[in-house]
Amino acid sequence: MVLLVQNITEYEADLRAMITAFFLGEKLTVIHPGDIGNYSRDAFADWDFVFTALFDKEETKLKIEERGHVIFSAYTFGDYTDKRRFRNKLKLAAYKLLKEYTGRSLPWGSLTGMRPTKIATKGLESGLDEDDLVDYYIRTYDTSEEKAALSVEVARRERRILNSVDPRRDYCLYVGIPFCPTRCVYCSFAAYPIMEFAGKIDSYIDAVKTELANISLMNHGRRLAAVYIGGGTPTSISKEQLDRLLTEIEYSFDLTDLEEFTVEAGRPDSITPEKLKVMKAHGVTRISINPQSMNPETLRKIGRAHSPEMIVRAFKEARAAGFDNINMDIIAGLPGERLGDMAHTLDEILALEPESLTVHSLAIKKKAGLNEKYEDYKDSINNDVDRMIELATQRAKAAGLMPYYLYRQKNIAGNLENTGFAIPSLECRYNVLIMEERLDTFAAGAGAITRLLSLDSEGETERVDRIENVRNVDEYISRIDEMIARKSEGIAARSI
Repeated sequence: MVLLVQNITEYEADLRAMITAFFLGEKLTVIHPGDIGNYSRDAFADWDFVFTALFDKEETKLKIEERGHVIFSAYTFGDYTDKRRFRNKLKLAAYKLLKEYTGRSLPWGSLTGMRPTKIATKGLESGLDEDDLVDYYIRTYDTSEEKAALSVEVARRERRILNSVDPRRDYCLYVGIPFCPTRCVYCSFAAYPIMEFAGKIDSYIDAVKTELANISLMNHGRRLAAVYIGGGTPTSISKEQLDRLLTEIEYSFDLTDLEEFTVEAGRPDSITPEKLKVMKAHGVTRISINPQSMNPETLRKIGRAHSPEMIVRAFKEARAAGFDNINMDIIAGLPGERLGDMAHTLDEILALEPESLTVHSLAIKKKAGLNEKYEDYKDSINNDVDRMIELATQRAKAAGLMPYYLYRQKNIAGNLENTGFAIPSLECRYNVLIMEERLDTFAAGAGAITRLLSLDSEGETERVDRIENVRNVDEYISRIDEMIARKSEGIAARSI
């Protein structure tokens, strides 16, 4: 068990993230120093690991205790109330203390944010040299040279897409279909079993159509830069329902200048030649077929109702339907998998020659079944995950797929990252634009999140406001007018 003792709460999220990076899956309790008296000496000594942060205007003391004995301690100097200056200093000091205690270095050092490439993007835009940027990551955050170089490489590739859009004129559209054939153990999305909701899908599509029509009106005169239909598994609905949805998008939006239209087909057991034909007829340009693993035992463990053979079949059917931009997702660190299993998955997938490959590190998400039953899984997950990521990177590049976007999640295996690789010029525009928060993203569907930008006089992002739709399908249908009103209010409140 892990205990965090702190006399203020302003930096709790930062300290939690830093500690959790070293103690993935361990239960973490937070208390104020004044509450220590509520524990008996024996009870307090029962904690396996205690991290204490005592903040003061001039210096902050950090210490690590093990069963009541101080093992390491350090001071961070500076005024903790100046959060902009103090935050990175605190995180770096905490990281170095944890690094000394555990004897482990993390590849991203003290960086815990979702978008590490933003630092490199801003640096490149201000004219900094790439080598200087790599040095900055290492010096400021104690990252590995490999991860620093990866951030800069990704930021350099993102610039072509970022420079092709205008945040005042352009926007993205996301449509959520929160239904799946089965629920995977690692999933925390708003996703529901398709068979249990079969009788509600038509009503759901009707509500989405209403929301889409209103989103179109809100953006009259603007250019749609990218459309992404995700989930769940959008292809879990019938071909007729899929046709109705895509017809509404064509009817409501001007797609004349649209450069990318993605449908995350996802699960091969939901893909049919008829659905592929519908998507192609409506101008879909890019699809994802996501195996996660090509090992049948792993697929069974994680709750997938398909075989590796079905993945190959779906891919070949997509090629026959005329799709020439196909992405495939895999996850490193799945239950029971080792480096040899990742090698097999990469062999099978890259033999199909997809245009892009997204490599995820397993994340233990709060609302996922994997987290709820973590004790049952912890000895079989995250084995060799760092070497899996390294191997996937090497193999992707050897196949001509270059890293073009990158993001991180809470409780991610090995404190690593998720990286998208693609053939140059076939990168997913939507992925880059939403990660770098350069355009408004209007989102329709249960659990979908609209992101509205407030811009300064130079067109730079000052603030991103999140407007969330309710996750529950029944509530989404019955409260659709409220979902639309939330967006209208958000538009009225922001500056652009």
